[in-house]
Amino acid sequence: MKLNGITNLSRRLSVKVQTATLPGKQQGASALEYMVLAAAIIVIIGVLSTNTTVQTTLSNAFNQLFTDASGGGSSS
Repeated sequence: MKLNGITNLSRRLSVKVQTATLPGKQQGASALEYMVLAAAIIVIIGVLSTNTTVQTTLSNAFNQLFTDASGGGSSS
């Protein structure tokens, strides 16, 4: 009789674990996931901002963009 109760309990527990971990059951990102994502973005921006090649390339691209915009979109 006790073995039957343990078997039923283990089956119910197994079903609960399986349904709790099925894909599509997650409601949204947790605060921890957002913090990890924000930290990764900050690190990437920090690394890129100290790279002079990236700084020069971005500066030239924006200068060209604003030059083209002030000239009515005609680029040479």
